[in-house]
Amino acid sequence: MKKITLALTTMFMLMSFSACGNAEGSVSENNSQEVTETSEIQTEKSSASDVIEEETSEAETESTVNNDDVTTAVVYFSATGTTAEIAKMIAEEADSDIFEIIPKEPYSSDDLNYNGDCRANREQNDDSARPEIENDLSAVEDYDVIYLGYPIWWGTNPKIIQTFCEGYDISNAEIYAFCTSGSSGIDTSISNLKDNYSLNIIDGKRLNGATSNDIQEWLLSHN
Repeated sequence: MKKITLALTTMFMLMSFSACGNAEGSVSENNSQEVTETSEIQTEKSSASDVIEEETSEAETESTVNNDDVTTAVVYFSATGTTAEIAKMIAEEADSDIFEIIPKEPYSSDDLNYNGDCRANREQNDDSARPEIENDLSAVEDYDVIYLGYPIWWGTNPKIIQTFCEGYDISNAEIYAFCTSGSSGIDTSISNLKDNYSLNIIDGKRLNGATSNDIQEWLLSHN
């Protein structure tokens, strides 16, 4: 009887060990499967991330190339130097070429004495007035973007800007106008230039006393 009992006990223990072994094997297989699936998911995510990064890099490169293909120039007239200062700041911030509209007959302080019968007053009141330009500005016709600057005289642009627009074809350029003035804005001058010369003027701004930060913000607003 003791032998039978011992035999049964031994068989029971062997069956228990076998069951535990199978369970442990099953757990091990499940864990291995979970690790494999997790690794595959992480690999897929990594691959997708690499693709996104590559596409983003290509898009940024393409954008940079396109920007490099756009040619930009600042073209300005300045009788006292105020507009010239702003024009040079824009050229520096935009990393562009710069051209000055130089009158054949320079303006003296008497020519700009608006309280009398000065030259500037006579020109602004004469629709046919076209002050001559001293320098050749034909190169500006090849630019894609032009920042056109001038002071405001009698509420609008000086007549020498008409001379420039009639002498050179800038109709294919995107034009951003800027001005300096004692109080008047730029809107009237933009309307006159658009009406008379069908210029593609995208935007315009009065930039009296503008800082480098002001210029940067204005340039960035065009992107």
